[in-house]
Amino acid sequence: MNKKWVVVGTGLTLGSALFVTSAFAGIGDAAGYDAYKAAIKQTASISNVTKNVHVSVQDNGTKLLDVTSTIKSDSSFKNVSADVAVKAGDASNTAAFYKQDSKGVVKPGDSDVYGVIDMSGHDWHHGKDGGNNGNETWDDSTFAKERENVIDALVGGLKDQVTLTPQADGTKQIDLQLNGSQIPAVANAISSLVIKGAVNGHHPGKAGDMQQNPFADELKQFTGSLPKLSQDIQIKQVSLHAAVDAQNRITGQTLKVTVTGKDDKGAAHEVVIDAAADLSGFDATTPEQVDLTGKQVQNIEKTFGPHKGR
Repeated sequence: MNKKWVVVGTGLTLGSALFVTSAFAGIGDAAGYDAYKAAIKQTASISNVTKNVHVSVQDNGTKLLDVTSTIKSDSSFKNVSADVAVKAGDASNTAAFYKQDSKGVVKPGDSDVYGVIDMSGHDWHHGKDGGNNGNETWDDSTFAKERENVIDALVGGLKDQVTLTPQADGTKQIDLQLNGSQIPAVANAISSLVIKGAVNGHHPGKAGDMQQNPFADELKQFTGSLPKLSQDIQIKQVSLHAAVDAQNRITGQTLKVTVTGKDDKGAAHEVVIDAAADLSGFDATTPEQVDLTGKQVQNIEKTFGPHKGR
C-alpha cells in the first residue's frame, strides 16, 4: 500500500471526530434537538478528550474501506495524536499522526521516515488556510450562526423526529431515524451533487487545489475504488444515535447513511457508510507528542493552502 494512503485514512478519521462534537449543533427547538444541542455544547467545551473512531464503507455488501483509530485531542485541535489503521480492499497499513508545534507529523507503520507538514495558519475547524494562525475557533459566533441557518433550512420540520429517552441514572439516549420520503428533497439534491463531484475527483475548494494537493494521487486512488454513482442517487436511510452521560457529555455516537444509485453502465449500487465514536478521558487526556531528534524526517510541501498568484 502506498504510504500516503494512511494520511487519507487519518483525514477521514479526524473528520469523523470533528463530527462527534459539531454535527447538527443549534438546530430546532424540539425536546430531542434541545437535548442534543446542549450535549454537543457541553462536550465541545471540554478541554481534552480521547476518541475511539471507526469508519467503514460498503458497496452492495462488500466492504471497500475500514478505518479504526484512537485520537487524543484538545478542544481547539491545536494538539492532536492519533493511531490509525486503514484497510482498503486487500491492502492495509497503520500510521501514527501528530499535530504539534504548528506541524503535522505522519509516520506509516511500515516505514521509519516521519513526514512533516508545516500547518501554521491552517484552521482545522473551518477547514481553510489564512492569516488567523489557528486563533479562530469552531465556535466563532458568525460561523456558528451561518451553520445553524443552513442546517435549519435543510431539516425543516424534521427536528420533531429526534427522540429523547431520559434514563433513571441521569443519562440520556438521543436518536434520529429517517427513511425514504422523510429525507428532504434538498438534502438528496445536495448529496447527489457532492457524490458525483467526489467520484469524479472534483474538489469543493478553488480550482487547482486537488491537483496541487500532495496527496491528490492517493485521494484519486481512494475515490477510484468507490462506485461511480451518476444516476438516480438517493439517500435511502439515515440513523443517528447518541449516548449522553449524567454530566451532559456525549460518550458515544453512531451514524449510518445508506445511499442508492446507478453507475454509468446502469448497474445498481447500495452504499452504506458507518461511523462510530466512543469518547472517554474527559479533561484527563494529554495528546502524545513525538520527538523528531535523530529521526529520519521528510518535509512535505504544503500546497493545499493559499497559492501564489491567486
